[in-house]
Amino acid sequence: MFLAKVVGKVISTEKYEVYASKKLLVVQKLSLDRKPSGLPTIAIDYVGAGEGNLVLVGAAPGLASVVFNFPKAPIRELIMGIVDTVEISQKSNS
Repeated sequence: MFLAKVVGKVISTEKYEVYASKKLLVVQKLSLDRKPSGLPTIAIDYVGAGEGNLVLVGAAPGLASVVFNFPKAPIRELIMGIVDTVEISQKSNS
């Protein structure tokens, strides 16, 4: 899983059957301090996210196939949650 920001959407006239009623969004992976990390990717939306949202993305081979109960679904990243806040605790070395 990783933290990401939705930076765009994909509009297509035809989609793979299982994704016909789903949104495909462009997400930018973020480091824990919310700085962009790597290249943007496409994720299927499972929770109603939109542009500008901070989201939690699951990325594992076969994840979308399992969630949508459709064998061989051709996408790996799945938006699984919209993030309200992120808190990071610092551990002391003492």
